[in-house]
Amino acid sequence: MNTKKPLWKQGGFWYNISMNSTTLYQEYYNAKQLKLPLTYEVLIPYDSEARTFDEVLRRINVEKYLVSRSPIGRTGYNPVNMLKLILFCHMEKITTLRGMAKAAQNDIRLMWITDETKPSHDTIKRFMEENLKGTIEDIFHEINQYLIEKEGINTKQLYIDGTKIEANANKYKFVWKKSIEKYKDKLYKKITKAIERLNQQLELEGIFFPIQEIYTLEDISEIQSYVAKEAEKQGIKFVYGKGKHKEQTQRDYEEITEYSQKLAEYEEHLKTMGSNRNSYAKTDKDATFMHMKEDHMKNGQLKAGYNVQIGVADEYILHLDIFQDRSDYQTFIPFLEGYQKRYKEYPKYPVADAGYGGLKNYRYVLMNDMELYQKYSMYRKETKDKKYIEDPYRPVNFKKDEEGNYYYPTGEKLQFLWHSKKGHDVYEVPSNKSRVNINEELWSYQKKVRENLESELGIELRIQRSIQVEGTFGVLKEDFKFRRFRRRGIQNVRFEFILLAIGYNLSKYHNKKYRVTA
Repeated sequence: MNTKKPLWKQGGFWYNISMNSTTLYQEYYNAKQLKLPLTYEVLIPYDSEARTFDEVLRRINVEKYLVSRSPIGRTGYNPVNMLKLILFCHMEKITTLRGMAKAAQNDIRLMWITDETKPSHDTIKRFMEENLKGTIEDIFHEINQYLIEKEGINTKQLYIDGTKIEANANKYKFVWKKSIEKYKDKLYKKITKAIERLNQQLELEGIFFPIQEIYTLEDISEIQSYVAKEAEKQGIKFVYGKGKHKEQTQRDYEEITEYSQKLAEYEEHLKTMGSNRNSYAKTDKDATFMHMKEDHMKNGQLKAGYNVQIGVADEYILHLDIFQDRSDYQTFIPFLEGYQKRYKEYPKYPVADAGYGGLKNYRYVLMNDMELYQKYSMYRKETKDKKYIEDPYRPVNFKKDEEGNYYYPTGEKLQFLWHSKKGHDVYEVPSNKSRVNINEELWSYQKKVRENLESELGIELRIQRSIQVEGTFGVLKEDFKFRRFRRRGIQNVRFEFILLAIGYNLSKYHNKKYRVTA
């Protein structure tokens, strides 16, 4: 009995023509043969990240922010396509140059977006350096303006927070201000001894160099110049090497020269640090040594880093800045000034945690018609701890008479001493000579803060701040794997973080666009 299935051949294909089968047998088939479609767009799903990205970039004229290409030399890649490549890669959490170059070669979404632009990692780096660094912040805010209009972002509520990110610097090569100042004081004493010795040698000639507590480079330069002229006048030739006898004048000149070089080195260290920093890293002079949240050795080790501040509204990063300050308190005013410069208005409700609350910042908030929704350091204790609230030894609970005199719980009248630089009135308790700081202006602001934050709106803002801005940092660190800067120098670090923020916002827009709500 013949059990073979009846087959029929046509055009290189065998067809099973039995009644119970529709199987197609292909005699000539190659998995890599050319087949339709011939355009990548057909292969991109309607809900792909590429289509969301294309929607945003098509509605923004980014070409005006890109440096025009030189007519001399070979024609380079289209700058708009290069920008799209970089931004889409950051949206997809690809932040390395080689990763971008590889994605351009293999990702059909990128091929569709960039018209098959496939640059090398060196080309991408050169484009960033020459075309993007000066304009990336404008592009960032241009994209934000589109998202504000499209999503109806409430810019009146801005949730502010910061975190410290490790710099790309050697943690064992650093400079401390206190050490430099200590070495500088020791150097002044050495210089004084050297000048005293010179004055003794030159006493008969009636020459005297002034003795000072502090010396400048100009002071040392004058002495150095005089000793050099004396050596020339006496016909002394400087000798070097083993077994060579050095004249006293040469030894004096070399000593003064060494001190001059050291003083110049210390001055340069202090100039690099400025007045607001106590340290810097030698391999990234803009980075400051700070305590990081990630302390794997559990020994409180300081690491070179930057203080990254962001302002989030409706889950989008609307503003950011990079600071060298270790404290969040000093960053609050310049951060809001930068926000106002970009958006031409202040947020009505700048919500921040306890690191930002203080007299200077509260004054600034009220002066610019904003509301007090920034916690202060003792906020939790003053709202939760009943014993602390009613403590009679807290200055805010001291009794005050009609003449404005304050009284200690023991009944003693406090003696006014002075008004401090921080804005406090300093009083003294006569019996024990202890000092008490009183600031009625600050107390009134703190009372208003408590009322605002305990209101229905305040509770909602507090909840949203912890969800949105802290959640944003969580996504950047965990999903985007951003825990350390790759670039060095505060401007390069700022450029790197702006690219990351653009990628985050575009990714957030796509996710919200296709978010399934119950």
